[in-house]
Amino acid sequence: MDLRQVAVFVWAFSWLGMFLAYGASAAGGHLEPCVPHLSGCASISASGRYGAGYFIFKGLMIPAGVFFAVYWMLCERWLQACGDTHLGWRRALLVVGIVGAASFVLYATFLGHEGDLYRALRRYGTIVFFGFTFVAQLILVYRAQALFGKIPLVRAKVALCIFMLAEGLALEAFTYFIDNDAWLENLTEWHAATALSFYPFVTWLLWRRTGFVVDFKHRP
Repeated sequence: MDLRQVAVFVWAFSWLGMFLAYGASAAGGHLEPCVPHLSGCASISASGRYGAGYFIFKGLMIPAGVFFAVYWMLCERWLQACGDTHLGWRRALLVVGIVGAASFVLYATFLGHEGDLYRALRRYGTIVFFGFTFVAQLILVYRAQALFGKIPLVRAKVALCIFMLAEGLALEAFTYFIDNDAWLENLTEWHAATALSFYPFVTWLLWRRTGFVVDFKHRP
């Protein structure tokens, strides 16, 4: 098994978890049929609360969180294999990334459970996941640019980070001028989650470009 595929699994499971769960919830009459990327009619969390969407969301998102943790471990090994001697940055990447992935698993596990405790766990899980994962992505693109310069794939990573940051800043600014801004928050959430989950796929392309290989072999 080529463990590089973990990066692709993060992307595929995350996207499928979001879109299939929303589709199942809308088909079951639990959510308004729409294109959430354009209208912000429903949050990602709402997609995984009802009916079949509940099981689809958990069945895909929890494994995606586990794959995310493995992905950050491989990122640290990749930087080391490519000659990155800055141990502090690599350790920071690993710790921050794994904490973000663990928070995502926590959020996905308790989504749909009622109660103040579960609501707090989901809220903080979401905040830590987005915040820590974004920081880990910034660290990775910083080290990748130091190693390989401004090649197209590194530029693509920079563009994704700028897009996520700009969306977050725009949301914070618009909340002061828009009274009913729930749709805007949902819209930003879908955009940020889509960009965030696509980032590992670009990493996978970089791994292939640099010849990075990690194999898992079973010994009988």
